[in-house]
Amino acid sequence: MPALSFTIVLHTLNILIGILSAAILALVVHSVILIKRMEALYPQDVKRTGHSLLFWPGVGGIVDMLLFIFLWLQAPHTGGMTKKLISYWNSLLFVTCFIFGRPFVVLIYTFVEYGHATKGQILPLSGYITPETWTCAAAGRNNLQTARSMCTQLRAARYLLILEVVIGAIMLCLMIWIRIQLRKEEKSVKPTATPEIEA
Repeated sequence: MPALSFTIVLHTLNILIGILSAAILALVVHSVILIKRMEALYPQDVKRTGHSLLFWPGVGGIVDMLLFIFLWLQAPHTGGMTKKLISYWNSLLFVTCFIFGRPFVVLIYTFVEYGHATKGQILPLSGYITPETWTCAAAGRNNLQTARSMCTQLRAARYLLILEVVIGAIMLCLMIWIRIQLRKEEKSVKPTATPEIEA
């Protein structure tokens, strides 16, 4: 079993993931509320894929954090290496893969989408605008306070994903290392077959 220090580090990282996920979710939800306030000005042909995807690491990160804690508490931490213990650790590793993978996918997509989007309020003949690019342009040109708030929040949500991915990667590396150590321990405690003695 992992040392107490690894246990503390893992749970600290897991809680940080939950906090970041809640912050991202709160920012995205509030941005939706701000869109409603600007309904008269907000264009209908904005590409919202990246904006919608930000809900995924927000909600999913909170669920994964709670699931990780639940599985950890349910895992048998005494009694040596058993199939039940190994299955629990495999489940924890699986959850950790989602903790890292989900925000990583969304991070790549949102940054690529933002990079290729037109930075302005007018939709070009070829290309697209996103909620972030439109609100940031509206805040700069028209001095709209609501647009400025939404621009800041969407940008913050996007950059918080970077921190979530970094913490998720550290957590995944620790879990892989622990699982490798448990695998070595599992092999070392396997009973060796005793040769039969002929009468």
